[in-house]
Amino acid sequence: MYKEVALDPECLAEFHYYGLLKTDFGFEQGRYLVAPIKLWVKEAVNAVKHSDMPPIRQKSVKAYLNKLQRHNQESHIVLPHDRADIDREHSYRDWREWVVQQHQYRSFNAVIAEKGILESMNYDDILEGDERWDVSPTLWIDKTPDQIISAITPLLFLSEELVIVDQFFHFANNLVLQKLLYSLQVKPTIKKILIVTSIETADPQVVFEQEFVSRFGYLPVIEILTVPVRHFHDRYMITERATIKAGHGFGFSPMRGTQADRVSISLCSEEESDETRRFVDQYLADHPEHHIRFELTELE
Repeated sequence: MYKEVALDPECLAEFHYYGLLKTDFGFEQGRYLVAPIKLWVKEAVNAVKHSDMPPIRQKSVKAYLNKLQRHNQESHIVLPHDRADIDREHSYRDWREWVVQQHQYRSFNAVIAEKGILESMNYDDILEGDERWDVSPTLWIDKTPDQIISAITPLLFLSEELVIVDQFFHFANNLVLQKLLYSLQVKPTIKKILIVTSIETADPQVVFEQEFVSRFGYLPVIEILTVPVRHFHDRYMITERATIKAGHGFGFSPMRGTQADRVSISLCSEEESDETRRFVDQYLADHPEHHIRFELTELE
């Protein structure tokens, strides 16, 4: 439900792209502008300087761009860790060279440019409702491991830590968790998974060794925090840059030909995400005895 979007910095020569940048990206919009901030800002400022924008508008846009470069604290512009690793292996003359290289590594959900590149779209396409830009606030999917993981995957590219809050999420014999870990074998972006659940696991160390260590070449640190039933109302997949929620949880259940075969997954507000994470942190601080941590180094 979250999209990685590349925006040609030359687009900032037109004022409506500045408005788009400020209002249509971020945690609650379901889109992030992915960019190497210094290179991107440099080219954007140059585009603004040579634009036909009135001086007062040029001043506003350049001030905003210079603030980005100085502080780099805008929550809607990111360079995911794995993409940053690719950058360290290459040098780029300009943004266009960068975006081609990054698109080969992992395709962007949308590339926005006025001059065609990588089947890009422009502002008019956005106004016309191009599906590459569109973010649905809710997904209505089958409650199968494949479809659940498809909904979760975009979050895995935006963070190194994932918190799963779901009172009925099993550690043992969990096809969703196993498929999640299979997906990380290709791009190991997540370094830590915290599972917050009410399900007690018998012999969790044995489960870890038999179901995970024996199966996966790459494993993030996995932690389990056991909480009382109904301590959390909804079920969440939380990262610092993106959170989704599902009223009926992220666990797989056999198809029975009923409406319960489906699950509604929606974007979560930043306020609700932060509050839920605070409750997790507080419970962990108050009940360290309910916390288990697994990592491969423990077994070496």
